[in-house]
This record gives sequence, structure tokens and C-alpha cells, in this order.
Amino acid sequence: MSADRLVEAYLKELATAAEALPAERRTELIADMTTHIAEARAEGATSDDEVRAVLERLGEPSEIVAASTDGLVQVEVPPRLRPRDFGAVALLLIGPFVLVIGWLAGVWLLWTSDRWTRGEKVIATLGWPLGYGAAIGIEMTVAFPLMLTLAIATVITIAPVVLLLKNGRAGRSATRTPLAGATPATS
Repeated sequence: MSADRLVEAYLKELATAAEALPAERRTELIADMTTHIAEARAEGATSDDEVRAVLERLGEPSEIVAASTDGLVQVEVPPRLRPRDFGAVALLLIGPFVLVIGWLAGVWLLWTSDRWTRGEKVIATLGWPLGYGAAIGIEMTVAFPLMLTLAIATVITIAPVVLLLKNGRAGRSATRTPLAGATPATS
């Protein structure tokens, strides 16, 4: 990995770890770390190994964020879905009508995202097959009117998608711990 890519990956990890900080403090922290890295590179840290050593001396991004929260109040980070996350949700809904390939693409996008927990991913993956299976099962066993059968199947299919939209936040698939020394924000 090139020195520029190492720095880029480090700053991206720092930005992700700092999401729970107030915006002003987060911006200040990232600017400080960017300045430290730029100064070290200007002083001669140009090779990949030298840049890697600079980043190791700075410390893990999560530790930097934890150290910078002393006395700060943790803020609630609102869900921010990326376009690919909206694509996953849309393909889970309409994909079955696009030769099932669309649904498979939606499942792939869902499972490669860090926005949802494993349980949410399993529920969303099974939403369409279970809804379709429920419609077939009801039609074969119970004499419900067609509209009622379709309504039941629709609820089974759409409920997991609503769950995805409601709970989509960055980094939820990994275990995250509260910031050290931070107290939850109150409204």
C-alpha cells in the first residue's frame, strides 16, 4: 500500500471513529491529525515504512478519539445511508421482479455493507422468499381472498426493508463501544 493510501485509510478510520463527537471537535481533531502527518512527511517520512511508523506513533484512531472526549458529551449520530445502501434496499424490494438477479444484487449489497447487524441482514435477506412462500402456502392451504393473501405477503416482504431504513447507521456490523468518559446526550 502506498504512503498516500496509508494516510488516506488512517484518516478515514479516524473520521469513522470520531462520528460520535460534536461536529466542531471532530473537524478539529481530524485537522490536527492531518497536520501532524503532513509535518512528519515534510520532515522526511516519505517511504511506506516511514509513514507507517508515523501513523503507529500517533496511535490507533479509536484511542485518539477516546482520549479527545474527556468531558465532552456524546452526540447521537443520525442515520446516513449511502447511495449503495439505498440501492440494496431498493433491489431487495423490486429485485424479484427483475428476473431475481436484482434481488441477488440487493442481497450482495446488503451483506457487504457495514450499516446493519447480522440479524437485520438475515431478516432482510429472507423477507422476499418468506413473503413469496407465505403467499403460496396460504393459497394452497387456506381459502383466503387473493387480496388478503397479497396483503399478508406484502407485509412480510416490506417489514424487513422498513427495519433496514430505520436502523441503517455506519459501523453497526462491527461491535462498537461507547466513547470513554463520554456521557449520553439528552434532549
